[in-house]
Amino acid sequence: MESAFVLLLTFTTIVSGGGHETPQEVLTQYNHYKTICTGLGYQNVLCDTGDIAFQSSLTKNLQNLKYHETVIYDKVWLNEGKAYNQKTGEFTAPIGGVYSFNWKTVTDAKTYFVTEIVLNGNRIAYNHCDGRGLSAGNVSSSNQAIIKMKKGDKVWIRTRDNNGRFAIGLHYSNFSGYKV
Repeated sequence: MESAFVLLLTFTTIVSGGGHETPQEVLTQYNHYKTICTGLGYQNVLCDTGDIAFQSSLTKNLQNLKYHETVIYDKVWLNEGKAYNQKTGEFTAPIGGVYSFNWKTVTDAKTYFVTEIVLNGNRIAYNHCDGRGLSAGNVSSSNQAIIKMKKGDKVWIRTRDNNGRFAIGLHYSNFSGYKV
């Protein structure tokens, strides 16, 4: 709080500095100090983007996905902050912070679908949905990952190796996340 007061006092002094600055000079000085503060880690809470949360699901069954193929959850039920892209299947952090992600996969008996959540292409966690031991019915598997992200970082779900055999769509398999 003391730092914010000193910054405000400094800015007030610059703005009032004798009254000879043009509006453009004041704006230039303001942007200079804003850059310094941002570099020190200060974030203007008034510029916060508000709620960041999404909920998506698969509408169709997926079969025989390739090595590390992105799972695209094409139905978006909620997209506060517009950070989830339903065309690419990627979530892009609009601001830095800690995010929570959940994903669930449902598969049929005698098949499997193994996925992983990745941050900028680096594996964070697995989800192993395996129905090969069943003679009938379905099996589901879910996982959660808590990930610290920087602005612009991307998270998505992809197949692990060549294990994208069969996932049930019809909104049974889903992917969601939110800023903590």
